[in-house]
Amino acid sequence: MFIDKYFTHKSVVSIAGAGGKTSLLFFLARKCPWPCLITTTMKIEARHVSGADLCMSYSDILNWSGSFSNQNVIWVSPSLDIENGQITGFSLELFHELSNYAKKMSLPIFLEADGTHMQHIKAPAKDEPVIPSESNYLFHITGLDVLGKQIIAENVDRLGDFLRITGTEEGDFLTEEIIEKLILHPLGGFKNVPKDCKRIAVLNQADTPKLEAQGESIALHLLENGIECVWISSMNPVREMFIRAVTWQGRQLSNYWL
Repeated sequence: MFIDKYFTHKSVVSIAGAGGKTSLLFFLARKCPWPCLITTTMKIEARHVSGADLCMSYSDILNWSGSFSNQNVIWVSPSLDIENGQITGFSLELFHELSNYAKKMSLPIFLEADGTHMQHIKAPAKDEPVIPSESNYLFHITGLDVLGKQIIAENVDRLGDFLRITGTEEGDFLTEEIIEKLILHPLGGFKNVPKDCKRIAVLNQADTPKLEAQGESIALHLLENGIECVWISSMNPVREMFIRAVTWQGRQLSNYWL
């Protein structure tokens, strides 16, 4: 099963949070059963774009007359110009135009809608995340490897916002309960989620049996509090990579592997 049975050629998938957004972006794009577009509404490091089969500017793709049959993962951005090692993403207004084009061409879109500074947990700033209203899915990702670490700027992006949202103090230690509070808070993990957009929490870096078990505990709490689906994952290429989706099937928990 890819994401879920409602995913179509016209779906738009946004990814926010911290702890593996780009890895998840390319994982989903590579798993997609059809050619797809990948992009961002933020700034992204240019080196990440090289993982695409084809890189195009917005004007390039509008004038494209060829087939995408041999290029399954197509990067598109307003421009391919690199400034300070980064490529600028779409404004919401211009993304709306891209979305209309993609629907006509039956190309699903996957995009990064949030920035971070290499930490594996963050609180969104006032103007984050930048999620298009066309989004059908919003993935929020957190790195489980932050558990047990101190809540300090070295470990937490947007520290001041994080402290306010979670009610913690600088120097406290990150726990399962704090991660749950961040994800569930209206100004936390699924802030700016569009109406009728499916929410999927991704608990990444489940690289040890202990972290995977902690992810299961967090997942149960999130599901009991209204999150539709949780993915527990390890996308570390040095280890065995996996994604396990956890959701309700009736009144029973259901697990399936992607």
